[in-house]
Amino acid sequence: MNSQFIKIDANLIYQNLVNLKQLVFEVTDACNLKCKYCGYGELYEGYDPRKRQNLSLNRAKNVILYLAEIWNKNIDSSLCQPFSIGFYGGEPLINIILIKDMIRFTESLEINRKKIYYNMTTNGILLKRHIDFLVNKKIRLLISLDGNEQNHSYRIDHHGNNSHGQVVNNVKKLQLKYPEYFKKYVRFNTVLHNMNSVESAHKYVMDTFGKKTTISSLNNSGIRQDKIKEFYNMFQNVDASIEKSGNREKLETELFLEAPRISQLTNFIYRFSGNMFDNYRSLFYDENKIETVPTGTCTPFFKKMFITVNGKILPCEKVNHEFAMGQVSDDRVEIDFDQIADMFNNYVFKFVKRCKTCVNIRKCSQCVFQIDEVKTPAPKCRSYIGSHAFQNYISKNLDYLGKHPALYKQIMKEVRIEN
Repeated sequence: MNSQFIKIDANLIYQNLVNLKQLVFEVTDACNLKCKYCGYGELYEGYDPRKRQNLSLNRAKNVILYLAEIWNKNIDSSLCQPFSIGFYGGEPLINIILIKDMIRFTESLEINRKKIYYNMTTNGILLKRHIDFLVNKKIRLLISLDGNEQNHSYRIDHHGNNSHGQVVNNVKKLQLKYPEYFKKYVRFNTVLHNMNSVESAHKYVMDTFGKKTTISSLNNSGIRQDKIKEFYNMFQNVDASIEKSGNREKLETELFLEAPRISQLTNFIYRFSGNMFDNYRSLFYDENKIETVPTGTCTPFFKKMFITVNGKILPCEKVNHEFAMGQVSDDRVEIDFDQIADMFNNYVFKFVKRCKTCVNIRKCSQCVFQIDEVKTPAPKCRSYIGSHAFQNYISKNLDYLGKHPALYKQIMKEVRIEN
């Protein structure tokens, strides 16, 4: 491949903060459930110990003030960018006082060029207590629901009780009281495992609430060595689950982008059809001559900034806590742009030799911080595609598109891809 790789610098990281799209706060590490597959549970390592702590208001304020100062210095007030503040946990509604204080504080500030939205990932247990507030602030909700009661049986409370009935009852109350809010601002997420299936979860959420659910696989990064067998007993592949369905074609049509084959076809059309462009520059330049960084790892804060309950600053909630890129205290925010750039370059350039021969390098989505061996001298990339594998990839997608020609029109009409 004729790719030209560069190292990032402090200025690029600063510019990412100028144009930051999303800020997510881990408002508490406490949770009223003890889900067996929780990313902060017994199966995984790489996160700070959970001590039922709450994020302090001073730390949250300091981050917002730090960013607001950057935005007000660097942004043309004639333009407006949407900006999302997210609340994460633990279960964020446990610390609703902080959430209310943060929103009140943010709304009191003069911030140029930012139209602020709020979102939250919740297990739904405390939903009924705070419905009016959530609706009033138009907070976008992502509610965890694994399907029917049996499907949901890994999502238990600290006494071992299935949380399904409580969650469904709370969500139904929300839907009944505020149907328009529910229609516009509420989404569902299903974690796939050996107690449910894509078909059963999709059908249950659709029949019960009239909405599709996104399907998430169990995270296969950061698994404790002594829990690997337990993890794979619980794990289920999305595509294999769909294959087991009595009517795969119908299920895939209903799922659309949640179906792996259609999602893969969408990415194929986006990346290789020649009819899609990331920006105007792509129309005038050969992308193989445009300098880029190795791997598909997002440059720090290009998409998101995540603040842990302990004040660690990360580029994403999926990144191991040992890769913190700053710290916020009750007094100040500490971010060393040069240090972050050095750390980032050190890790991504471990893969540069493989990247040079990877057919997919320009459209890679592999984050190096999701590779368990990244700290070793010669880690392996999970997403490497050689020329032979790439030809198979092209053939499979063209064959699927040939059998489902209407999908091309549907994808081009309905799908919006955001970087």
